[in-house]
Amino acid sequence: MVTRNSQMVIKLQDLILLTCLCIMLGQGVCAEAWATTIYSYIDDRGDLVYTDSAETIPEKYRAKVKTHEQPDSVSKTPSMMQSMQQKVREQAKNYGWSMPSFHFAMEGMTPAQSKIVTYAGTAAVVLLLLMYLSKSQFMRMLGLCLLMVIGIGAPVLIYVSDSGPMDVMKKKAVSSGQVQQDRLQQVSR
Repeated sequence: MVTRNSQMVIKLQDLILLTCLCIMLGQGVCAEAWATTIYSYIDDRGDLVYTDSAETIPEKYRAKVKTHEQPDSVSKTPSMMQSMQQKVREQAKNYGWSMPSFHFAMEGMTPAQSKIVTYAGTAAVVLLLLMYLSKSQFMRMLGLCLLMVIGIGAPVLIYVSDSGPMDVMKKKAVSSGQVQQDRLQQVSR
């Protein structure tokens, strides 16, 4: 009888840890929907020019610029996970409870990157606790697998985050493309 009760406590402990893990991961995984703004104008030669960066538009054309909103190809429709998270948030709000949001501002990182590191670190701590406190081999293996996912996913998310390395390279490519386009326009005159 004592053995059965102790097994029940261990399973309850695993359930509590798994619930905490799901809440932590669910809070950090939420993706936002973005739209891309495309600018167009007609240059001196009558050519229609498109750009996605307002800074690359020459000063003399800025009064004639037209803007076009396009949904970002990455987030066309909300995923099942995002829909479920939204429903959980709405239900929690109906009961007067809101999901806590926190992150530590880290020097040398953008707010988006700091948030990623904070959530990944918190989830890693919860997973390590899950692995340490659980007697179940399944829970330990699940914790290890999820820890590996965080170890791979967090650097990728940091790389593609707002003002991250990929964003910086994209801006440099756009500006160098604009410089090249300006040179071609000067040569053709």
